[in-house]
Amino acid sequence: MTGAFLAGIGTRLADRWVNALLLPGLLWTGLLAAGVHLGQAHAFATDHLSAWLQQLAARPAAHAPGTVALAACAILLAGAGAGLLAGALGGLVERLWALPGDRPAAAWLLARRRQRWDTAQRRLKTAILQAARDTGGRDDAAHAARVRACQRRRARLGPARPERPTRTGDRFARTTTRIARFNGLDDLALAWPRLWTVLPDQLRTDIATARDTYAATARLAAWGLLHLALTAVWWPAGLIGTAVLATATVRAHAAADVLAGLIETACDLHLGDLAERLRLPATSDTTPIGHAITARLRTPASPPARTGTPTPRAEP
Repeated sequence: MTGAFLAGIGTRLADRWVNALLLPGLLWTGLLAAGVHLGQAHAFATDHLSAWLQQLAARPAAHAPGTVALAACAILLAGAGAGLLAGALGGLVERLWALPGDRPAAAWLLARRRQRWDTAQRRLKTAILQAARDTGGRDDAAHAARVRACQRRRARLGPARPERPTRTGDRFARTTTRIARFNGLDDLALAWPRLWTVLPDQLRTDIATARDTYAATARLAAWGLLHLALTAVWWPAGLIGTAVLATATVRAHAAADVLAGLIETACDLHLGDLAERLRLPATSDTTPIGHAITARLRTPASPPARTGTPTPRAEP
């Protein structure tokens, strides 16, 4: 029974590794080889690529079993290496999405996002004022349509003025602010490992699934960056990389919304369970329970009591 269970887990992990890393890595490796052979001047000369493959297949060594095995191993290793590189780059992408706006490049991006949001906000206010001044006229429908268009444009830039360089970072920052304001939990990172242990299994599964989905979007963005890097040898790879990056950005926004919403749900519903497990006294309705949890977790541990008889110091 245990062996079958472990075998099933190993099979699922292998399938996930093949689908998430190996197959995209083989595709990227194939594009790299094709791009190096075609070059920039003959980017779509498929006849040149076909002739090159036929020339390789016609060599006597290509029919030797040892050569075929070595070539297959080399291709698989190259694809696996590209997959590992994408996985590592995906972790970096996650960090970049959550960067604060206090560094030079991040500060420039934050200022740019704020400028765009402020412009959309001014246009929305202008449209609302114009519609209010012309109420009762023949252009009411046109004014209403303009107001809705301005609202949609501002909503695409975010529900509030940006505080982080990226929309994903803004979403997680709003989650932290909301939990601190309504639950009193000022240090979510400190309390989360303890809170995780008291969550029900279904909620933990949902959060883990949402976390995996978010990581997969970061990995997809990493593949987009790697395809953009191929433009150095084959310019059409830039089109592929741009499309992949755009898709990853849209998916990241949705994945961040789901993950942040589940984290808020966990704090709203189960901070009381954590307080009970920590044996904290009951708090009043006006005092968020998160304050007591934060104070309890930030309390330094007491030094261990000394045992045995202390050694007397020698008299001078």
